[in-house]
Amino acid sequence: MIVPGLVGEAGGDSVLRQKLANLDRFANQGQVGKIASLPVAATKEALYLGMEAKEIHLEQGPLTVSALGFDPPERSTHFHLSLLTYIDGLAYEVTEVLELSVTDKLMEEAKRLDGKLLTTLVGEGTDHALVWEALGDLGTTNAADLVGKKILGHLPDGDGEARLRRYIDDSINLLTGLEFNTRRMDEGLPPINLLWPWGHGVRTRVPNLALRRGEPATVESSSLRLAGLTRLAGYKHGKRSSVGNGVHTQFRELASRAVARQLTIMVLDGAEQLRKAGKFEELEWFVQELDRKLVEPLLDDQRLNDSHVTLLAPSTTGEGLFLVQESSSPMMHSYPFDERTLEEATASTQDLNRLVNSAILMD
Repeated sequence: MIVPGLVGEAGGDSVLRQKLANLDRFANQGQVGKIASLPVAATKEALYLGMEAKEIHLEQGPLTVSALGFDPPERSTHFHLSLLTYIDGLAYEVTEVLELSVTDKLMEEAKRLDGKLLTTLVGEGTDHALVWEALGDLGTTNAADLVGKKILGHLPDGDGEARLRRYIDDSINLLTGLEFNTRRMDEGLPPINLLWPWGHGVRTRVPNLALRRGEPATVESSSLRLAGLTRLAGYKHGKRSSVGNGVHTQFRELASRAVARQLTIMVLDGAEQLRKAGKFEELEWFVQELDRKLVEPLLDDQRLNDSHVTLLAPSTTGEGLFLVQESSSPMMHSYPFDERTLEEATASTQDLNRLVNSAILMD
């Protein structure tokens, strides 16, 4: 279990010092230590799979294309394709959750924009992909950085810019004229009428972790990026929608699936989302649910099976904490699993990717 954002800063408020019976039981039978500060990395998700961050450099585009299950020609450039709203020259985020039928209808029309070298790949919601079967020096703007701004100052530039700019312009003309968007505007709703390519890059080789290990692991997360990297590394990624986000994380279902498999790597970003949003009451509740619905059934399973459980809580601002337990040989407990351990100079400090690899080797 990898849960970024679970641990706060040393000396600060802690959601781990509330009554958490199962995490306490876990810590009392395991080893607690510190996770070293994470390195600056283009593809931090590599650490979650046990790889060195410097091994992998993949942009958003290639990760999205992989996550959607596509393998375009090698000499091609991959883009993440965001579905946005365009009004009076400005771009806006689509904040509503789109029904599958709506997405399918919009993207079915968008396929009409494809040409000899450009191919639209249908994803889900507002996340899709575009492949340009050519290479070149390009500049694109992240969709998140475009929101609320005029698109004219942020259009793609460099090799292939004319083709990509025409694709963007044609997407506005095509989607705005659809009956779906006409009806939305009549109802006072913003149209969903802009396809924006960004995060361009080429697919580079990734170590085949399944071959290294001898069999694939299953990764559970809600991350499109991690899903893409997982597939390239030869592991399996579960259905992202079955994991949930924030307070809607499906802990009990995750536990049920994990005990039925040989090896599962869970990356749960709900704690980090809530901490960044300053929602500490919700974060406290999240930790209680984690304790009761995920940690408890995994520990109970150890009574019947010779299993191993590892909890890794990396921090984006400094050191994090790890908690390792081996059911066959419980270790002496030395430190509490909370922020007090961050101030212990003698506590063991290890790199996140090494801890992931150690957990995998326990299997």
